[in-house]
Amino acid sequence: MNMLHKSVVSILILTLFSCTFIQPGNTARILAIETFAGKSHWNFMRGVLRALTDNGHNVTVFTPFVEGNRVNYTEIDMSSMFQMKLALDIVETKQRYKDQFTAASSILKFGRYICDVLTKNNQLNDILANKLETDFDAIIFEPGRMSSCLAYLGANSTLPVIHTSPVPINTYTERITYGDVHNPATVSTLLFKSAIPKTFVQRLTNTLAFLYISTKTRFQEFLLQVIESKPYDLSIVTPPSLVFMNSHFISDKARPTPSNVVNVGGIHLKPPKKIPQDILDFIENSPSGVILFTFGSTIAVSSLPKNIITAFKEAIAQLPQRVLLKYEGEMKDKPINVMTRKWFPQRDILLHKNVKLFVSHGGISGLYEAVDAGVPVLGFPIFIDQYRNIDNLVESGMAISMEIFSVTRDTFLKNVLDLVNNDKYKHNAKVASEIFKDRPMSQEKSVVYWTEYVIRHKGAQHLKSQALNLTWYQYFLLDVIALIVLFIFIAVLLVLKCLKFIRTIYTKMYSSHTKLKSN
Repeated sequence: MNMLHKSVVSILILTLFSCTFIQPGNTARILAIETFAGKSHWNFMRGVLRALTDNGHNVTVFTPFVEGNRVNYTEIDMSSMFQMKLALDIVETKQRYKDQFTAASSILKFGRYICDVLTKNNQLNDILANKLETDFDAIIFEPGRMSSCLAYLGANSTLPVIHTSPVPINTYTERITYGDVHNPATVSTLLFKSAIPKTFVQRLTNTLAFLYISTKTRFQEFLLQVIESKPYDLSIVTPPSLVFMNSHFISDKARPTPSNVVNVGGIHLKPPKKIPQDILDFIENSPSGVILFTFGSTIAVSSLPKNIITAFKEAIAQLPQRVLLKYEGEMKDKPINVMTRKWFPQRDILLHKNVKLFVSHGGISGLYEAVDAGVPVLGFPIFIDQYRNIDNLVESGMAISMEIFSVTRDTFLKNVLDLVNNDKYKHNAKVASEIFKDRPMSQEKSVVYWTEYVIRHKGAQHLKSQALNLTWYQYFLLDVIALIVLFIFIAVLLVLKCLKFIRTIYTKMYSSHTKLKSN
């Protein structure tokens, strides 16, 4: 009886201890805010949130992409407040982001526009001001690429702040977000067009662009804060406890990352579904295989200049493969081997064994789908991170990159045939797929574990870099360098003084010796 009593007590103590340990993760209440009305951005955020709700967390999300409430998941519609980034005109988009410098200014302005939109949401304001600490255990949102104004969402709170980054790198907010910045000699910036800076010219360009854009954007934001001060400008930047990054070293070269950055690239990938019958018949009745051609939800292929569309149609008409082409509206003189739709189930199609090639604009979500499926890519990057994304796959040997406005029928046809017929691209795509899938823990499990971890450890301050406690001149060792330069300057002065003294002594001795000799 005594032994039974002891056993029961031991089991009760163990059960209580276990419940105490896992309770924060199982009962976590998460406030999530999607700050950008782009479908690919939402795909990444949605993947993170679904991992949490599927594992028992309660999520309340402010989003412009409403899909409907479900168990543990409550949506608050913001679609009427946002300027949706869907089916953009390709010519206007290329002009707006024609180089690193115009792109940086556009991104900064758009970041502050988002902050203006969010501060007008009374329901969000009420939660942030009155209910955040009592009703939630953590806050998740997508930060800005250039502007730091979105930091106000997690300011003045003791809750763990979690960032989601749908692009593979946050170049210009790294200092205020992580504390540490990347080395531009080895890591391409967000807006650089190469995967890595290989040559001296590339390293020089990458470094100068990084320094110039970083300085310019910080100064621009400072001026805006002074001239057009907004309530969110008064908030103190709260560095995140955790950052979920849409990155993986097969599609973005390995680089040093802080301890609180977790790479979960491809978390948006879902188990394949059945392809609609008409599309499936089109795919399976093509003996030479199929090519999927889509520029995603952001860019409208139909907005391409007429000469470019004509070049594509003429080249496609010569291909033995059938082509699934995402196209808005009716296409005139459509080749007989083409099927057009406003939208295709991209993920499901790419996993079909008959798909030989993916023609893409380089959005990271679509590229992860291609990598996961082991399909070669012909890329036409349009703006921001897409150049880096495509070039990383070029470096992996599974892609070719082309410039959209300089494409011709012959160059497009040549590259398509090369990618389809040269086995090296297919082989490299399969290798990349194997590496992409080979992980110690799934993306979903990583999200759940690390979210519970930072909640369990009250924000996990120990994960944050010591660099966050340093001023900019301390971080870049300018004070240390100044002291070293001062010591060197003093040492040089002392050496010069000693040499002068020695020279004076020598001159006197030589003069005396000469006089004695003459006497």
